[in-house]
Amino acid sequence: MRASSSFVFRHLIFLIAIAFIVLYGTAQAQFTTTTNSDGSLTITGYTGSGGAVTIPGSIGGVPVTSIGGDAFAFSSTLTSVTIPGSITSIGTSTGSGPFVFCSNLTTITVNNAGINNPNYISVDGVLFNSSQTTLIQYPPGNVSTSYTIPGSVISIGESAFDSCTKLTSVTIPPATPAAW
Repeated sequence: MRASSSFVFRHLIFLIAIAFIVLYGTAQAQFTTTTNSDGSLTITGYTGSGGAVTIPGSIGGVPVTSIGGDAFAFSSTLTSVTIPGSITSIGTSTGSGPFVFCSNLTTITVNNAGINNPNYISVDGVLFNSSQTTLIQYPPGNVSTSYTIPGSVISIGESAFDSCTKLTSVTIPPATPAAW
């Protein structure tokens, strides 16, 4: 009887380990990446089913440091995204942000297990640089009809408000530079 219990226990542990590997691999497989010159990864695409998505801080032990322009573009099933502390660059080189046309994206969160990101911050689901001087992305699926840009903002990302169809008014603070 004792040998049988040990056999069952070992197989149970084995099955749990296999399940973890399969689930972990599946979660990581929803992202396409490129390798940067320093060996870190850039997320260049998303193939997952949507919903609440957490961008991993690493894939296969390799740090994820960038989100490429258009990486999540047109992901209509994406409802929220969490950006980890490891991200140092969010690309807009294609002329649009990585979350453009994500029509159901209501919240962008910057944080990973309580570790703040030194480069980016989110305030009420809106993505900014860490000093809150650049508004990078207003979530296209946010249901609010109006938004007031914080007084600290001196620049707005090129596609920050693209496809925000529910937004009918944006208030620009009086102290904002005239360059807008």
